[in-house]
Amino acid sequence: MSGQRGAVELENVTKRFGATVAVDSVSLLVQPGEFLSLLGPSGCGKTTTLRMLAGFEQPDSGFIRISGEYVQGVPPFKRDVNTVFQHYALFPHMTVSANVAYGLRQRGVAKAEIATRVAEALDMVQMSKLADRKPRQMSGGQQQRVAVARALVNRPSVLLLDEPLGALDRKLREEMQIELKLLQSRLGITFVFVTHDQEEAMSMSDRIAVMLDGHIEQLGDPETVYEHPASAFVAGFIGRNNFWRGVATEHGARADDGTVFVASRPEEDVPNGETALAAVRPECINLSADRPSLDINMTKGVVAGVSHFGDVLQYVINSGGRDILVLTPRTTADRFISGDKVYCSWSTDDVYQFSDRQAAIVLHDGTDGSPISDPTSDRKKEKAI
Repeated sequence: MSGQRGAVELENVTKRFGATVAVDSVSLLVQPGEFLSLLGPSGCGKTTTLRMLAGFEQPDSGFIRISGEYVQGVPPFKRDVNTVFQHYALFPHMTVSANVAYGLRQRGVAKAEIATRVAEALDMVQMSKLADRKPRQMSGGQQQRVAVARALVNRPSVLLLDEPLGALDRKLREEMQIELKLLQSRLGITFVFVTHDQEEAMSMSDRIAVMLDGHIEQLGDPETVYEHPASAFVAGFIGRNNFWRGVATEHGARADDGTVFVASRPEEDVPNGETALAAVRPECINLSADRPSLDINMTKGVVAGVSHFGDVLQYVINSGGRDILVLTPRTTADRFISGDKVYCSWSTDDVYQFSDRQAAIVLHDGTDGSPISDPTSDRKKEKAI
């Protein structure tokens, strides 16, 4: 499979910048025609990995194969890949057609073939009617389409995309996510997509490689990564989670605030008595004015705030000095307002349990949309890199 056109293989690839290990012995096989996203926070190594695939950086050790060919030392313009960047780098003095044709002209392709291939590429991205415009006459989304057309016109086996939607507003970015995925499915080209936006990766990818500190923390399809995170970091970075620190028990954990967690499928087996993290996603928590019948998987608190997000209500519940995030459908019968006393409860199927090794990463103040903080943690701890 790794020898087929469009296959990408990295084996024990390492890249250092001075004393910093940017990519740490990464091994990965991307199947031909797959849409794979490299996802992670700033500094995790995803862009460096992409730049090594493109040929802008060379690995210090390990090897890379694209379509079965070793590419160490091969310059970017001789690789069967093209790259789309966040800042599209279009030539401002050239028309759309001229921008798309530029690479072909540099390669000495015949004029008749250039005209045919440019027309095909612009048609792919629905930009044929704007062929004579210049970049300053187009919106951000239109410029993004031109950048994709320019990359596709050379008919690469692999398209590398380095946060190409990052400069667009939210609505346009969501529209372009759909368009890019449909285009990739129609063409059957391998896409390797770099992003720090978990929603973007979840909505577009066949598989996601979640990266941290230069290595792949988890590789899997979006559902698996979301439903069965391999670590506390993945659980906190993909979607949102409420974390409690405590001590592992035979069937779960007892949090420092006394909350008893029973898990039907703990993600990590933590020996009894050792420090552990328990986690529950906001959408898995039920709110009630009445005390649940069981004393496990529940806690009480006071509604500190309510926010409306379309068809979802977001509650912040203050419980024993910590905040718990709860998401409920707008159609839920029970509604609460600030100051209401409530009980939070959840199923054993919805409890994640992890070792404490990544507590410093996932337990912080949550100001960037990350997990809600543990009151026992130092609020000045460094945020996830």
